[in-house]
Amino acid sequence: MAYIGRQQSSGAFLKLDSISSQFNGSTTTFNLTVGGDAFYPDNPYTLLVSLGGVIQEPVTSFTISDDQITFSAAPSAGASFFIVVLATSNDITPLKTLTVGSRDGAKTLDLHGRKLAIEDRSGVKHTISFNLA
Repeated sequence: MAYIGRQQSSGAFLKLDSISSQFNGSTTTFNLTVGGDAFYPDNPYTLLVSLGGVIQEPVTSFTISDDQITFSAAPSAGASFFIVVLATSNDITPLKTLTVGSRDGAKTLDLHGRKLAIEDRSGVKHTISFNLA
């Protein structure tokens, strides 16, 4: 049976840490975290955002850039809030190092957030920064 979004084997949908304690009526940009660690959504359409009990429309009501959400209007102090991640393109969080190939001289790929570091056979490390938004 196929599923849309996260698979049952991955557990329930992911709920991000609340940022409502930071709402002051003037700030519009907030860091997204899960368990205190930065969270990088694939795009705003993968998030279900509730602000003050109202579901927010992606791109119109909020945008995403790296690990931050920016609302089109500053949330009022004391407003209720939650974000549920409906889907992710991949779940590579546990994967930190991947060895490619089995021949002598095969090197590793290091995955750290938004950077891909590749070490070639001569030991030179090449780093590529990217954004999946």
